[in-house]
Amino acid sequence: MSDEMQSDSRNDITGRVNGEKVKKKKKRKKSETPEQRELTQSAKVQTEKQREKVKKKKKKKELENISLQTPTDKKKKRKPNEGVEVVTSLHKVKEKAAESQEPQGSREQKPAKKKKKRADVTQADCDDMTQGEQPVLMTEHEEVPHKKKDQESGLPAVLIGTRKRKRKGAMLDEPEVDPNLLSELKEFCPEIESRSSHDINKMIMYDLPRFKEFRKQGIMLRHGRYSNAENERLRQNVRDFLALTGVKDAIKLFHPKRFPEETQELTKLKKVYKFFERIAEGIPRPCHNVFGRGRKVFDGENYKGRFTEEEVKSLLKYHTLHGNNWQKISEMTGRSSYSLEKRFTQLNTARKSGPWSTKEVQRLLRAVRGHIVTVLKSESPNKTTPKRVSREILYQKLPWFNISLKVKTRCWSKCREKWMSILAVQMSSGTCRGRKSQEAKIRLIKAMYQMQVEDVTDVNWDDLTAVFGDVPPAYVQAKWHHLKVCCVPDWKTKCFGDIVDFLYEKVLPGMVKDCEDLDDNELKVDQKQSFLLSDIFKDINEESGQKEDDNSS
Repeated sequence: MSDEMQSDSRNDITGRVNGEKVKKKKKRKKSETPEQRELTQSAKVQTEKQREKVKKKKKKKELENISLQTPTDKKKKRKPNEGVEVVTSLHKVKEKAAESQEPQGSREQKPAKKKKKRADVTQADCDDMTQGEQPVLMTEHEEVPHKKKDQESGLPAVLIGTRKRKRKGAMLDEPEVDPNLLSELKEFCPEIESRSSHDINKMIMYDLPRFKEFRKQGIMLRHGRYSNAENERLRQNVRDFLALTGVKDAIKLFHPKRFPEETQELTKLKKVYKFFERIAEGIPRPCHNVFGRGRKVFDGENYKGRFTEEEVKSLLKYHTLHGNNWQKISEMTGRSSYSLEKRFTQLNTARKSGPWSTKEVQRLLRAVRGHIVTVLKSESPNKTTPKRVSREILYQKLPWFNISLKVKTRCWSKCREKWMSILAVQMSSGTCRGRKSQEAKIRLIKAMYQMQVEDVTDVNWDDLTAVFGDVPPAYVQAKWHHLKVCCVPDWKTKCFGDIVDFLYEKVLPGMVKDCEDLDDNELKVDQKQSFLLSDIFKDINEESGQKEDDNSS
């Protein structure tokens, strides 16, 4: 009884004490002003924030220490249990962070499960160490499944705070070119260095042995337009390749993207049977050049006649939508990409037909003069405009598309034709007319007959300009075409050699009778090698050019 009385008295005393404390607190709260209450609450919030910051700093320091302890150097030997210790320390950090966030009741219920997880991770890492792989350290945002994927893919270990970055330009680095082989290739292609190293190595592999063999046989490399013999040899080479491989159609070889189901088989056949070397056999040109010619010849969409008005409208419409993606436009129109591109360059939104106006001629002359002056300035050491210009600069390598943009109303082919007709008059000072023009035609037929050429592609039109005098090669070509069309019946059905023979045997005697006192021995006329710029562009009106510039500005 005495023990019970003592315990009751103790409870009464503690209850009185607690009651007094509660009363004191209530009195304090009542005595406190609202400003003092706000200060106390803000102080509590600040202390909680400071505690959270301190915890975060401790976690960061522990993670940094763990990353520094990982084996980064390959030369340092690793201890057998080093990777396991790193992983276990990481999980300790994670468990501490989780314990700080979980309530007390949940902490008491989950100690056994955490130990099991810890044991599973360490066993997996030990297996990786036995296979010779480094342990992959995981940040707080990473999970174990990501680690397994990385191990299966064979990727190296990644430290905390690092990222996997692809080396820029690692795959784009151009391969090296053997200087000795490059010098040998320059003997056949002097401008080969302007191409990329990939193209140069391909030409060394495919074309250099062929070029050497052609040189042994005394065959020179060809450029420009393909002759009839070359086209026929290309067709024969393709027929032989089809018979060898069993491919049914040549379009599959040159346009495999149109047959997506057979692309893999076609690429294998090309590699095994050396497609590029076989189609270029006997043709003294680079393999890529022969392949480009084959893409045009063996394309049924490339020979469909002239474009109708509807096709031209659809071409312009699709070009505004897709730009210069000619492959996509060809799929929509049914024309080849080559024919579409060529036809588009001949079109102009503000195109005009018929005779040229004086304003158009003035724009053409100023555009050509501007290009020639820039070329002469770049070639002169003092960067000044010389007064004279060589004959080749006046008609070779002119940027006709850019010139047509400055003319604004004509396509590039019409600009070229007009400039060549103007240039022939300015260079010859108007002497190629009347009797002299008739004499020049006689000399042209004789010179063509003496050349003994079987194909028009073998004709050197620069050499034939000496027959007329100071004229561009395009003028000679135009005169030859005029003779062929006007004097040879059914000229389209005849080969080049038959046309030359007909003109020499049937047409030439009548032309000689009309020209009395003709000196047959002289087939060449003296030519000038340079001309004054003021003589070539003497018809330019500077005042009209200034007015147009003011209006455009």
